[in-house]
Amino acid sequence: MNNQEVTKKKLKIFSIVCVCLLVYIETVCIWPACASETDEKQAVSPTQIQTTLTADLAAQANPDGLMLMTGGYRRWVQETAEDGMQTRYVQAGFGLGISPAYVKGSVHGEWQPAIFVNLRLEYDIYGFFGSNTGLLSFPDAKAKFGKHELEDRENTEEEATGHRLLLQPTLYAKAGSILIINQTDLAYYRFNGDGPYFLELEYDTLVKDSDYVIANRTQFLVPSWKWAGKAVLYLGPYYEITHARNADITRQRAGGQLYWLPMDTLWGMNKPRIYSQAGVNIQDRNRENEFYFAFGFGTDFNL
Repeated sequence: MNNQEVTKKKLKIFSIVCVCLLVYIETVCIWPACASETDEKQAVSPTQIQTTLTADLAAQANPDGLMLMTGGYRRWVQETAEDGMQTRYVQAGFGLGISPAYVKGSVHGEWQPAIFVNLRLEYDIYGFFGSNTGLLSFPDAKAKFGKHELEDRENTEEEATGHRLLLQPTLYAKAGSILIINQTDLAYYRFNGDGPYFLELEYDTLVKDSDYVIANRTQFLVPSWKWAGKAVLYLGPYYEITHARNADITRQRAGGQLYWLPMDTLWGMNKPRIYSQAGVNIQDRNRENEFYFAFGFGTDFNL
């Protein structure tokens, strides 16, 4: 490895560490100090228990994907603000997702100690069907896995299982009417396929058995349209960076997004939602300077 490659690798690692350090400083040092005065003024209400079922259908292009997600959770709400927003709660839940490539089962625990921070711990188990690019093995970290390369590997997928442990801290802030969300994924993977590298479909990257992926995304959401009740349309920009440790693959994306709650309830469904993202792959081994698109809709059912 020449000096230029070593320097490039160090810069990538340094940028990922800086993002994680910034998130830590905001969570532990800056944000609690800014919000402590507000938190002291909020009245603590008795704990309320909520049970909710969820259902979402999402699709994406470049790379192509389709996923039906269902699940549920029980939430113990410890504090609610005057506008009805849940500011402190703990939650436990499960999920089941299915796509043309695999089925995924998950359990999670979630804790929101204050209105500006949320911590989620999740375990996922994957069952790959041996088709539609799940599960594909690659000989080394430099292998390409673009559209044409995946077409050439058709019928070489493995029927196998995989595991993921996910730690996901999320920070929230408001600047006027603008909602700012910063979310980090710290994901650890295990696979029982041939390997040594595997195609991970959610982050569209190569991971090794016992490997880590770090992802950070920042969203700015502006309420551009409001109607009766909680109906609202959010629009704003979006930026994401992901890094696979062993393969040393970094991807950067930027674009715009929308999140639309057209009404409070519809035919027994609670908070029906439509969401979408579109943008360009700024840095990507296979799709650099190409556009990507994602679209989904879903709803909740309160029990």
